[in-house]
Amino acid sequence: MAMAKINVSIPDGLLDDVDELAAALKRSRSGIVQEATALYVAQVRKEQAADQRRRDILRAREQLLALGKELPAFDGTAAVRADRDRDERAEKR
Repeated sequence: MAMAKINVSIPDGLLDDVDELAAALKRSRSGIVQEATALYVAQVRKEQAADQRRRDILRAREQLLALGKELPAFDGTAAVRADRDRDERAEKR
């Protein structure tokens, strides 16, 4: 894997925390920063995907509500009764 070197400015206290963690985990400062960055990027992408799913669901809901206004009224009870009556007539034959 290709690696790029970058310069990043962070507060002294945060750098101290990174160095303490790196020492405790017996890892390099660079490794800690790489892993933390990868986790952050993954978290942000996951949040963005969840936001997009929410927007998609809301848009689909709005489209369905609009479609519902265009369709004629439907009486579910009458439809069930018609089916039941049709089935009863078929059984009598």
